[in-house]
Amino acid sequence: MKLKTVSLIVVFCLILVVNCSFSLAEESSKPKELTIAALAGMETDPLKAIIPLWEEQYGIKINLILYPYNSLYEKIVTTMVAGVSTYDVILIDDPWMPKLGKEGWLLPLDKELGYEKEDDIMPVSYDLGTWPPPYGPIPPGEENKEKELLALPLIGNLEFFMFRSDLIPEEPITWDDVYNIGSKFYDPKNGSFGYVIRGAAGNPVISEFYPMLVSFGGRIFDENWNVALNSPESVAALEMLLKLKTISPSGVEAYDAAERSREVAAGRAVQALIWPGEASQMIENPEVSQVVGKMKYIKIPKGLGKNGRHASLMGNWLLAIPKTAPNPEWAFKFILWVTSSDIQKIYAKNGGVPFRVSTLSDPELIKTYPFYPAMLDSLKIPPDWRPRTEEWFAVENILGTYVNAALSGQVSSQEAIEKAAKEIEEHMKEKGYL
Repeated sequence: MKLKTVSLIVVFCLILVVNCSFSLAEESSKPKELTIAALAGMETDPLKAIIPLWEEQYGIKINLILYPYNSLYEKIVTTMVAGVSTYDVILIDDPWMPKLGKEGWLLPLDKELGYEKEDDIMPVSYDLGTWPPPYGPIPPGEENKEKELLALPLIGNLEFFMFRSDLIPEEPITWDDVYNIGSKFYDPKNGSFGYVIRGAAGNPVISEFYPMLVSFGGRIFDENWNVALNSPESVAALEMLLKLKTISPSGVEAYDAAERSREVAAGRAVQALIWPGEASQMIENPEVSQVVGKMKYIKIPKGLGKNGRHASLMGNWLLAIPKTAPNPEWAFKFILWVTSSDIQKIYAKNGGVPFRVSTLSDPELIKTYPFYPAMLDSLKIPPDWRPRTEEWFAVENILGTYVNAALSGQVSSQEAIEKAAKEIEEHMKEKGYL
């Protein structure tokens, strides 16, 4: 009996020694600060707001270096090419993943650091941070690579639809419904419009058109990167966009997100697509909006035809760890902390765009952000992402130029789609995809 007691005491002491040594080892390896490269702008304000909580909990300062959009990408690529140990964590736009993933510049969170997926995060959110992509066309040379989780979302952006529920009793199910309902409210003499388009050339009009294109059954590429844009479905989607222009304010071919939001917030337009940041900062902001509490948010309406379906566009910002990170273990700990369910709620309260099911379902948060259920419904569809290729920005520019030209009345829908398809095909051939 005494021997057993002594043995237990010895084992207990050994456990204390081991745990103590682990704690001391962890403490001795703890850096004074972590350096994070992120986007300068309102998108990063919620992250700034919660950083003091991390610093208080772990005693590690966060050196947050902010860059404009294009500069952030250039800084990341430059440091990766040079192999410089500059950043512990980088915040990346999801269309950058094809370049960063292909080059092998990011540390796998699952294979290297033991990350385990959670049911509270929708599979599509993990898929967006995985390289090579789990589905859809895969860039040449990447087909046989092992799929690895390289990033987790921080800003869970995706598009959804909004309409004036105080004026429109039944929600629109199809894009035809959107047009028919909107036509009843089109009265430009009295400053009333049935819809408002974000139509400026390039990224703005593609953010508007892409979910409509997909909802009609159109697509830009097939599974082998053949250009599939020139189809009846694509033309029908663009025809619908032009119909919606007829019940929109004049000049929408030059509108970006701010102009679109202002038309709705001022009570002039009764329907539109929307991103979460616009909804919280403009539409549901009583300081600038006349329609607070009057909007209903739903998933994007269905396209027409046999291939018609609900669709959405995903545009997340992701957290990743460079392979050259000075403190990869602590960088990983920070990512786990900032994406955890507890911190996600605090992040959301500070205006952050969440991605967890539990956060988007939180009754307390929904009172402040009534569009959360629409985001969750859109995640369940699931939403589409932009084609996973480094060439996306060139493709977007080509298609966005022709869609804008159609909106401006310079070309027909058919001509816009045909010319865009031809130029995209030429570009992809030049880049070795075809």
